[in-house]
Amino acid sequence: MTTDHAVSGSGGATVSTTPSHDVLIGEAYADNSRLAARVSIYDWQRPRLDLVGLALARLGDVGGPVLDVGWGTGAYTSRLRATRPDLRVVPVDLSAGMRPEVVGEVDRLPFSDGSAGGALAMHMLYYATDPRAALAELRRVLRSGGRLVASTNAHDDKAEMGGLWQASLRDLGIVDPPAYSFDDRRFSLDVGIELVRQVFGTCEVQERRYRLVVPEVAPVLAYVDSTRDLARHLPPSVSWADYRGAAECRIRAEIERTGAFHVTGHMGILAATA
Repeated sequence: MTTDHAVSGSGGATVSTTPSHDVLIGEAYADNSRLAARVSIYDWQRPRLDLVGLALARLGDVGGPVLDVGWGTGAYTSRLRATRPDLRVVPVDLSAGMRPEVVGEVDRLPFSDGSAGGALAMHMLYYATDPRAALAELRRVLRSGGRLVASTNAHDDKAEMGGLWQASLRDLGIVDPPAYSFDDRRFSLDVGIELVRQVFGTCEVQERRYRLVVPEVAPVLAYVDSTRDLARHLPPSVSWADYRGAAECRIRAEIERTGAFHVTGHMGILAATA
């Protein structure tokens, strides 16, 4: 589903920012445990955002079926089935370990033209081999008047996690750390808006900013652990355990100093009609 995408580190070295197909289905999303650990940090979100509710409101009063592509923990499917029991909702995911109803890639959806009334693609289009082609595929399966709702992060989302990566590696003696892997920049908010406009002709945008103010070490460390596929960027002299330990020290120090670990969030919901 994905290809490597290179960016320059501070010293000009390049690192791959997008996990390979095998990493996605074999490690990062072999099951939903890492994703569940990652989203647990949002218990400390201020203000609290009902992202599921916001997304389903943008979906509107569509007819079925609705494809939940990259369904993750199942939150969108569960809410939609509860509020619209008349609606056929089809969970789709690349990884069989996520236990979707249909295993399939967003790049090559196993559905016929115009067969869906709606499609959700929430925080997942940056994993597509070609995000624009994936949007065209989503448009293909939507009938006329069908709705696409997608979400992604802005380029400045959770910059503190990148800072934690860089500082922790410097603590371990890495003078020029590799760049932090911002996978979502392949389909960041500004990029996503432009691509949706290219494919659908228009794009409705709903932006949200928030803070994560986390007074405990464990949830932040769980988020760090959920990104363990970043270990592929580490220099040979540094293990994931080394990085995790250095990151934990920095997380703990900030909480002791300020009372919480602070992260700033910036994301958006994109909607369009076929």
